[in-house]
Amino acid sequence: MRSNPLTSGVRPQPMHRVAAVALLAAVSAVARAGDVCSDAYLDATRIASAQECRKGAESGNTESQFGYGLILWSGHGRPAQQKEALDWFRRAARQGHPLAQVMLGRMLSDPEVPAELRNPIEGYAWWVVAGERDAARALRSRLSVAEVAQAEQLAREFEAAYGLPR
Repeated sequence: MRSNPLTSGVRPQPMHRVAAVALLAAVSAVARAGDVCSDAYLDATRIASAQECRKGAESGNTESQFGYGLILWSGHGRPAQQKEALDWFRRAARQGHPLAQVMLGRMLSDPEVPAELRNPIEGYAWWVVAGERDAARALRSRLSVAEVAQAEQLAREFEAAYGLPR
């Protein structure tokens, strides 16, 4: 029986409530999917599954891109590759994957994420695209006036390019 990453005794980092729900939903979705990405996510010894997940991601499948990003971000028995994970989340988010958009908003704005990976201006834009207005508003309150102007401009560009019609 596989261990459940949500109940394995790992203490979660503090995070915004919406992001926490999204992260749990994302992990649950990968765990329930029954595909090669979830197999690789749950069991680091499944090298062939990880390779198949990467192939799916490279072929443009948004679920595989998102799943592969989760594998790389978390590590799960492998060294975490968070910079590469963000790139895979971006690929999925640019194709309209809502959980990838939420993950980017969360990860790019989280003070617990290594400074070299954070980009709160981009994180704000992804929060807006994902429709997470409260999270965007909270992040905006921590930005300087100049950063707010940049974030608002990027959010407009991202909504035009990657947002779903509302």
